[in-house]
This record gives sequence, structure tokens and C-alpha cells, in this order.
Amino acid sequence: MSDAKPRVRVKAGASASPRADSTALVPVQPRPARATARHLRGDRTGLLNMRRAVTRDAKVDVYEAAERASALALDFIHNSGWLSGAVSQIVCDTIGVELKLNCRARLAGFGYSDDEANAWCRAVEAAWLQWAWNPKECDLGGEMTIAEMSDAILRSYLAYGEGFGVLDRLTNSQRRAMGARTGLKVSLVAPHRCPRTTREFEGLEGGIFRDAVRRPQKYRFRIREGGLEIDHDVPAQDVIHVMDRGEHLNAGRGISPMSPILKVAAQSDQLADATLAVALMQQAFAAIIKSPEASTEAFEAIQSLVDTDVPEGYDPIVWARTVDGVRADLVEVWAARFEALKSGTLSLTDPARVAHLGPGEDLQMVTASAPQNNYVPFAQNLQREIARCLGVTFESFTGDHSNANYSSVRMAVASIWPMVMRRRQRIVVPFVQAIFEQWLEESIYEGRIAFKGGYQAFLRDPEAVFQAEFQGPEKPSADPYKDALASKILMELGLSSHADEAIARGKNPQELLTAIEREIKVMEAAGIPVPFGRPRGGGAGPDGAAAPGRREPAREDA
Repeated sequence: MSDAKPRVRVKAGASASPRADSTALVPVQPRPARATARHLRGDRTGLLNMRRAVTRDAKVDVYEAAERASALALDFIHNSGWLSGAVSQIVCDTIGVELKLNCRARLAGFGYSDDEANAWCRAVEAAWLQWAWNPKECDLGGEMTIAEMSDAILRSYLAYGEGFGVLDRLTNSQRRAMGARTGLKVSLVAPHRCPRTTREFEGLEGGIFRDAVRRPQKYRFRIREGGLEIDHDVPAQDVIHVMDRGEHLNAGRGISPMSPILKVAAQSDQLADATLAVALMQQAFAAIIKSPEASTEAFEAIQSLVDTDVPEGYDPIVWARTVDGVRADLVEVWAARFEALKSGTLSLTDPARVAHLGPGEDLQMVTASAPQNNYVPFAQNLQREIARCLGVTFESFTGDHSNANYSSVRMAVASIWPMVMRRRQRIVVPFVQAIFEQWLEESIYEGRIAFKGGYQAFLRDPEAVFQAEFQGPEKPSADPYKDALASKILMELGLSSHADEAIARGKNPQELLTAIEREIKVMEAAGIPVPFGRPRGGGAGPDGAAAPGRREPAREDA
């Protein structure tokens, strides 16, 4: 007797346990589906599975795509009227003519009274305006003003995702050679001149040397000298590096904010080119004349006459002469027809010519057919995506206000304007603020701007002296009168101040009050009615209200 275990062959999906009444195999019952609750569980079609996405450090993503994205962004800006105009619109909304300095230095700790501090701030603003608009004083190359540099930095950010400025300080001999009074000079460097080289064992990350806590120590730029490309290291305190550091966490370099729409921009160009090609094809046509008479078959029949057999009773020589005669007659008939067609040629270029077609002939015009006309809605959808990414309104991007009304324009500006303010405060203001701080420190050190206690007193708290605001253009308005009424009501309710409303309109509050005070004195001296303040008039009461007492005049006794 064998102790071996029995072996049973079981089909897939069946059970080895026999039924009670037979030896048939019992199929396995499927388990009931269990309810699950997790992310990404509704992708039954597999659309998300087809997208290859991984999580990794943002600096790696930026490093791999930044150079290509910058090249494509520059190409589209240079060759696309839509994107070139959008960039110019962004510069105008963010900067306008210039970012005006509003010095807000806190000088109470240095022994200044309020009037003295206000006068000192106005003097600093005047000196800054004079320096910033003199290319010989502010630009190392002597070509650009601070306002032009601000435009260039913003354009660099849109194309590269970052911008670089380098500060130089001239010696007295260099100043005399250049004819400059100040030593601080600014120069801009294209971001591609700072190669994204990384060598971790040297502390070099993306072209920036960093210490143990990742603070920048120096920047490595690629400069051209004597026809050669060489590396040049610049200390970090002399480099202004602006970028949106909140967009990519711990990424030391930037990437173009246009990178999400590069594919969309290419699709828009391709759509426009394809639509233009179809339109040009539709303008071209072909003319075809259809004839009921045989063409190829007739000529083949004429050629086949030679190969016909000689009938019985015919002399071969006589038959050959007969066939040749028939062929000659047929050729003569077709030649006469061709000559008639030549004399009655159809002309599509001569408007005064009347064409004659042969019997049974038909003239047909053939043109290219186009698919359904959905160009406008699809193109507008692409334009909306581009405008949304760039932070401009659809109407501003396309110049098309046909479907806009007052409410939609106000809502569009209200939703876009915070993005304009954020771009101004994150990109342009840090660039100008860094220059202003270096200029003000040099001016106080060299005595061009007087300061109580001198330079040593200034060093006690330089950050208090550096406090400033840089104001750009005001928010666009669809109805300035209604906005002015809203500002008036807010100030009357105590929900806004004169300074808040002035800043919202891109004006310096202190300068505005000083100008109003000066104009009031001039108008009063000349006897001109003063237009400032709340309107008064009407009743005999205070501020134009009704006088107390009876409102109806007393009737005189008859």
C-alpha cells in the first residue's frame, strides 16, 4: 500500500472539492468587491496612468528644463506678436514710466523731528531722481537709466525666470576719467551668462557658491575677454539676483514663467499657419473640361487597326492600304477637333473673352474644401490660457473688447491686479531697493546727503534709514468717476486715508499734500476759487446744510 498523496488536475477557476452527488469540480466564486477610499481611485480609463509623473526636488526640475524653456520663451517673444505685445503690456502695468521713490525713513531715533524727517526724505527723493535718470552716473556703460534697467529686469524674468545685476564701485581716478561724481555703478548680466554648473564637492550649485547653510557666497559668470570665454567670480554682496523664490521651493535658480504655455503658444502658431494654408488653397482653383467622347480608348482603337487580321477574300496589300486610309481619316478628324479646341480656348484671365465648348463638354471648377469653421473659438481658448498664465486679461492680451462690458472689465482688472502688484513687489522692487540702499549709503558716507551724526550714526541702524516704497502706475479703471466716488465714500467712512488713496493711484502722498498746499496759497493770493476739499454751498447752515429754525419764509402781512 502506497502512502503517496493523491494528485488531482484542477482547471483554472475551479475547486478540487467534489460535489456531494458527483465528482465534478466546483468553480471558485469571485470575491465581492470591497469599497475603497483613496486618492486617484476613479481613473478606470487609465488616463492618469499614461502620464509619467514623479516627485523630486524642484531644483532638479528647474535644472533640467530651464535652459530649453528660456530658449523657447525668447523665440516666442521675438517672433510672436501676441506674446511680444503681452510682455510689453506686463511691463507697462507693472512699472509704467518708472517706479517712483517714496522715502519712508524712520529718523526719530537719530534726533530728527517730524518736519526735519519729512524735509530729509524729500531731499533724498530729489537726489535719487537726479541720479537714477542720469545714465552716466548710474550705469557702468553709461547708456541705461534705472527705469530702463527695471524694464530689462522684468523682461529677463519673463524669459529666464530670473534677472542679474552687478554693482561696481569706481575709484576717484576712474570717476574723473568717466566724468562721474558718484562711484556706484550698475550693470545688467543676462542669466545665460551664469552657467547652471553644479559641483557639490566645491559648493557650486547652479553657478552659485553656497556655504553650509546655503547662503550665497559668490556667483560665477562667464565673460568674454580677448575673444575667449572665461569664468569670473563676483562676491554675492555685489550681485542682485531677483526671482520668484516662492514658486519653486529651494531652487536656487529660476525658470521662465512662460514654460507652462510654450506648448500652447506653439499650438496657436500651428493653428494659424494651418488655417492660412487652407484659406490660400481655397483661393486657388482648377478648371476641368469633361468631354463625353472617348480619349484614351479612341487612340488605342486607332493604333489597333494595324493589328487587325486580313479578312478572307481580301488582298493583303489592298487591306493594308484601306487600313492606312481609315487611320489617316480618323487622325484628321481628331486633328480638326484639336484645332477647334485651340481656336475656342477657354480663358480664365481675360474677362472679356467668351469661350465655346464642344458638344457635350462640361466646364467644372475645383477648389480645396475645408473642415468645419471652428478656428475662432479654439484660438480664443488658447489665447485665454496664455493670458491666464501671464497674468493679463483676455481683452488686454488680444485687444478684443467686443464681448466685454463694464462689469466684466472691472472684475477682470480686480482679479488680475493683485498679480501685477505681487510681480512688482517680488521682482522689480527688490532690484531697485538694493540699488537705492547702496546709493544712499555711499551718498551719506561721502557727504552728498547730510545726516545727523554723520556716517557713524547712520551705521547704528541703517535699516531704519533704508525704509522706502516704490510706487508704480495706478490700477486701470473702466470708469474713473465711479472710482473717485468710491474713494470719497471710503474716506468719509474712515475706511481709507488720503495716503492710501494717493498710493493706490501711483502718487507720493507727501509730495501731493505739499503740492496742494502750495497751489492753495497761490490761488488764494490770486483770488482764484480753490477746488480742493468738499463742495460747500446751498443752505445757510454749516457745510452747506439747512439753517436751523423755520424752513418756510414768514409771510408778510398784507
